[in-house]
Amino acid sequence: MRTGADGWRLRGWLVAELRQARGISQKVLATAVGCSRSAVAMWESKNQRPSPRHLLRLARSLDVSPLDLVEFLDADWTLRILRRFLGFTQAQVAQALKVAVSTYCDVERGRQVLPDRWVPILGSLFNTDEHTVRNSAPLKKAKKR
Repeated sequence: MRTGADGWRLRGWLVAELRQARGISQKVLATAVGCSRSAVAMWESKNQRPSPRHLLRLARSLDVSPLDLVEFLDADWTLRILRRFLGFTQAQVAQALKVAVSTYCDVERGRQVLPDRWVPILGSLFNTDEHTVRNSAPLKKAKKR
């Protein structure tokens, strides 16, 4: 079972359950996701992980959030981990927020607080709820004297 350094694994049993509840074959799901049927079978039975791109397509095809399909092994995950987990670069997130990359980077690293206006945008981009976005943002770090 591949969990990776970023501390998550796919809930393969849930993928199978959701697929079956929707009456979708592995082949049909694979076509929708853009992978092979055997890849879907491995995700469901061997806890293999899809790439971030395939995870997003898988979640979209099953009409759930990507975060619903995974189990985080580390309790503390941040905007950075969430962004990387979903396969976004800082530049892509900054573009969605219509801010400079350095501005987003400052928030991701805790040098600035998370602006309230960003929360719904990040929730939509990351396909998650606002509570998850707020909890993943680091608290602003105090300046060292």
